[in-house]
Amino acid sequence: MIYSQTTFEDRVNAGVQGKIDILINKEDTLNAAARELFDKVDLRSAIRRSVLSPNLFNGIFPYLCPTDLKGYAIIDLPAQAKRQDGEWDLTTPEEFHRLNGSKKSMVAIDDYNGVRTLLLDSEVDSYSIVVSELDSLTSNGTWALFGDAETLAADDSDFVKGNGSIKWNISSAGGTTAGIQSSDVNSIDISDYLGGTSAFFVWVKINSATNLTNYILRFGNDSSNYYSKTVTTQADGTAFVAGWNLLKFDVSSLTETGSVTDTAIDYFVIYMTKTAGKVSESDYAFDWLVLKKGVVNYVKYYSKYPWQTSAGSYIENSTTTTDLLNADTDEFDLCVKQGIVNARREIGFSETEIESSEKDLEKAIKNYEMKNPSQVKTIITDYYVY
Repeated sequence: MIYSQTTFEDRVNAGVQGKIDILINKEDTLNAAARELFDKVDLRSAIRRSVLSPNLFNGIFPYLCPTDLKGYAIIDLPAQAKRQDGEWDLTTPEEFHRLNGSKKSMVAIDDYNGVRTLLLDSEVDSYSIVVSELDSLTSNGTWALFGDAETLAADDSDFVKGNGSIKWNISSAGGTTAGIQSSDVNSIDISDYLGGTSAFFVWVKINSATNLTNYILRFGNDSSNYYSKTVTTQADGTAFVAGWNLLKFDVSSLTETGSVTDTAIDYFVIYMTKTAGKVSESDYAFDWLVLKKGVVNYVKYYSKYPWQTSAGSYIENSTTTTDLLNADTDEFDLCVKQGIVNARREIGFSETEIESSEKDLEKAIKNYEMKNPSQVKTIITDYYVY
């Protein structure tokens, strides 16, 4: 990529007979032209491959969606090493949730409240240890109150997995923590899971995210010897919301208190950090605490960002003359033709001149697409699954 904002401007200026300074804001016009072309054509140079976050886990569905994903332009989800999923099928969020767990290698992009989430149902071989289903107060250990939690009870009517969840309320005490704990979970050996791609997952139900700072997981041998890990977002990188949230605690960069024996973990605490003013609230819960070992995968897709900074960061709009277009030679020429069309319209060229540049652009796009077919997956849906 050797085509800077300056080069782009010079070429478009030549196509409008040196009248580019007539534009109200030539940088805005050039950015709009680049975005428009990247939207209508799947360019080779717009293909990106980024590491999937979090790593790929069997039974874990929400993942961080690339911020620059163009529409639903997913190409593939290749493994870094050994591929265990076959062909990925792109479907709708509705069908994905309807078929959860019954059809593997599915991918969907879920849009809601201005948030995008990547949904994956993988058949990858993901080793796991279920610490507790958290279906009852004696679900693999005796679960008790921690911090400002009160009114601990099992709930068989509102849960995510298994047969129930453990619900609790926040008292009026005015402390800064609230959650549950157990010191007699069946001992597990986590030595093979430390570091790398492993993580604990747990579902948490939140009544209100207001004045909620983070969630912390402690695991170890007792209240004097444990690891701790803090998270401030859901597993897919989005903010905490009212309702059920899936949390991921990476088993790396842990904070150790005392000295932990990794082969005999039987002490767990899951709790929120909150402000002292977060009091007297009901309808909080935990469900399904599990430790999983993930697999490193990539997301391959078409980016909607036409530019890179000189430091290599992808950006949607160019703000300086040294920014570079994500375009090879033939793709740069398409950008120029799109820029000429947009600039001629804004400047007020004759209809004949504008139509001529539009036909030139259309012909060039068709020629490019004949040589470079799109690799985007087609959305597949079934009205009924037999």
